[in-house]
Amino acid sequence: MLTNLVSGCLAVAMVATVVFGVVAIRTRWMLPWLRRSTFRPVLWGYASLAGGAGMGLWAVGMRSDRADAEVFALAGVLLLVTNAVLSYLATRPGRVPTP
Repeated sequence: MLTNLVSGCLAVAMVATVVFGVVAIRTRWMLPWLRRSTFRPVLWGYASLAGGAGMGLWAVGMRSDRADAEVFALAGVLLLVTNAVLSYLATRPGRVPTP
């Protein structure tokens, strides 16, 4: 029972993360509490997509009884690390081109 509840909450978080990531990529709109600290909304959108996919792959790897479940879990963790790096880069100001 509790496992199903946690899986459902994780699925809702993944879908919300992916939706907000796609919105940030397409329209450069971000959630209000992220607008001040994020200088590159498109990069943040790609980070969100990587994070949502990473959560999904990690959950599949943890819940699966297949022989290659560890591969899914490892790919999910790598995508979550990619999410962290891209999110960090999205909060740093870009370079100003020199004339």
